[in-house]
Amino acid sequence: MDWRARSGDRSRQELEAAAPTWPGALPRLKDDEQPLLLDWLRGSAATRKWQGLLEAAGPDRIELAHRLSDLALKAGLCTRKERFEKGRWRPVELCWVELERLQAALGLPTRSDRDARRAALAQRLDALMADDLVGEAAQALAESRMAVGPAEARAALLQALVGWVGEGAEGLRRDFALRLGHTKAIGDGEWQWLERHFDLPALGIGAFAPTLTLAGDLSLVWPDTRRADLGALAFATLPVPSLLTLQRVDTPPARWWLIENRASFEKQAARRVPGDALVWIAGRPTRAWAQAVSHLLALAPAPAAVSADADPAGIEIALAAAAPLEACGLPWAATAMEPERLAGTGRQPLGRYDRQVLERLTVRELPPALAALRDALAEGGFKAEQEGWL
Repeated sequence: MDWRARSGDRSRQELEAAAPTWPGALPRLKDDEQPLLLDWLRGSAATRKWQGLLEAAGPDRIELAHRLSDLALKAGLCTRKERFEKGRWRPVELCWVELERLQAALGLPTRSDRDARRAALAQRLDALMADDLVGEAAQALAESRMAVGPAEARAALLQALVGWVGEGAEGLRRDFALRLGHTKAIGDGEWQWLERHFDLPALGIGAFAPTLTLAGDLSLVWPDTRRADLGALAFATLPVPSLLTLQRVDTPPARWWLIENRASFEKQAARRVPGDALVWIAGRPTRAWAQAVSHLLALAPAPAAVSADADPAGIEIALAAAAPLEACGLPWAATAMEPERLAGTGRQPLGRYDRQVLERLTVRELPPALAALRDALAEGGFKAEQEGWL
């Protein structure tokens, strides 16, 4: 044998090659040996129990496992500990001499590779958290326990979404997917994840035009006296291009109420009082959303209430949703966003993205109600979703 044994007692011994250092190249491996060596070297454990290695080999490769163990030992790739049982020495564990160099030679990812990817991903998510549009989704991704690979893919989706909206792009889902390489680059699971965080049609991504969801006793009139009476419906989702061609609004509201949370919007739509017209904000207001709301306000001006989550992003969303009102010179007030909402059940601690938004809000002049909420968030360190009370 080309290796030697060291043992302090008769029951154990450690076998090591004559020169247990990385030889700079792999030994010549047979066709059946390299696949098993790859199976053994996945992960970051430098020491592997022999029983675990046998399980990785499976019942059909037991002899191969012993042969590969001897080959690795003789080549200086590992040391091997054995125990004397029933009159013979039996392997107990293998310890790879230079695991990462061995993994690299086989094209396997190393712990250093994974650590570098995690660090790069954390930096990428930190940058995305500073973006108004995707910051909240980036924070949720950063706080999840998702594996690095899938998390990197979702970070790429967020980055593509920032570019898409920044350029004012519009198109089908396949057009957006092309930004990731090809039309099928985004699977069903990833589309579902995007849908949970964003109103994709409102961002110009979908098979249809961007939409606006409304509720109220509004009678919408187009040229040629074409009409839609929304009072007959609990709520209605209409294409923005169609809304932009409206000629007038009969039975205009006494108050507009803009609501961020979809469940809250539908609940209040079912309870609405005469004179109220409700609009779903659908996340961060987009250009198409603002254009549609501005046109409705021009045809049917009225003061408004704005309701969003009691969190830092909710304050920014309320301000953005109120921008068309301010442009039309109409009064508005934050509603159901009082600091007292933070004392109820279902509150959650502020995350990194929330803190970044709070920092931005400290230098903005806010209406008194939103300033009070901002200060309560900063002092208490908790946030809450409006679905809990509205």
